[in-house]
Amino acid sequence: MTLLKSIFWGLGLLVLMGSTANATTLWVNCGATKGLTSINAALKAVQNSESHGPATINVSGACHENVVIQSMDRLTLNAVNGASINDPSQGVSVTLVITDSRDVAINNFVINGYAAGTSGNDVVWCQDASVCRFSGDTVQNAPQGAGIGVYSGSYADIEGGFLQNNSGWTGLAVLRSARARAQGLTSQNNWRGFVVAEGGHLQLNGSTIANNTDVGIEVRQGAALVCNPCTVTGNGSHGINVEHSSVATFDNNSSVTGNVGAGVNLTNLSSATFDGTGNVANNNGGQGDVVCNPNFTVAAGLPVAVGKVVNCP
Repeated sequence: MTLLKSIFWGLGLLVLMGSTANATTLWVNCGATKGLTSINAALKAVQNSESHGPATINVSGACHENVVIQSMDRLTLNAVNGASINDPSQGVSVTLVITDSRDVAINNFVINGYAAGTSGNDVVWCQDASVCRFSGDTVQNAPQGAGIGVYSGSYADIEGGFLQNNSGWTGLAVLRSARARAQGLTSQNNWRGFVVAEGGHLQLNGSTIANNTDVGIEVRQGAALVCNPCTVTGNGSHGINVEHSSVATFDNNSSVTGNVGAGVNLTNLSSATFDGTGNVANNNGGQGDVVCNPNFTVAAGLPVAVGKVVNCP
């Protein structure tokens, strides 16, 4: 190796060491008697450190705390061996709040609200223009609120996992110009599977909305839904309800079947577009499989595979 190559190799190694040296990794054992015993303590340690690089917090045990991640970037929380975060406030506070933060990842946790409570709080908040990433999480037991609430211009990316037993409202709420993408997510046994409203945008890729008490997906107040594809089945009212100047698009073999109400119900200046011949809306109750109610609703590109169509131009 020439002297010049040796110098360049050494400089490259120093740069690499410098970039990794700024990363922080902490371990939390909830329920232990020494070391870091809470997620909030680890968050405080990260905020007080001199490192400005990415931080990872690996968590084990059952954590009973209301976790607040505020004004933090490039943060990852990993659950080890089924770790959980549980609301100790009996519904007074949200279990996990992510606010004014960018690129926060929450991986493989069970996150519990206080199922016996009566408050309207969600289990998880992603708010104030935050970017939140969820992978493999189970979010459950909001008695009146949402499992995950995405608000105020925030973005949530959800890979896999379950939203369930959020009996008062919905598994996922995307409101106030927020956006969310869900890949392989299951929303089940909630009051409503998903609610997208107030200019929110939700894209579903291979996600399932099943066996919720009321509507599978509610899209309203200038919101947009893209099913690419989605499966909406066995819900206690309409499979998908689109109203108040909202839009829904169905691609690539979406399936809306076996819901008690209409499959896709359109009202109040709303529209649905069916892109491709493989889309299926069949065997739903109510008025039919795709229903265009009065007040200027439209269903475009209806394929042969759609079942009973009512009043759609």
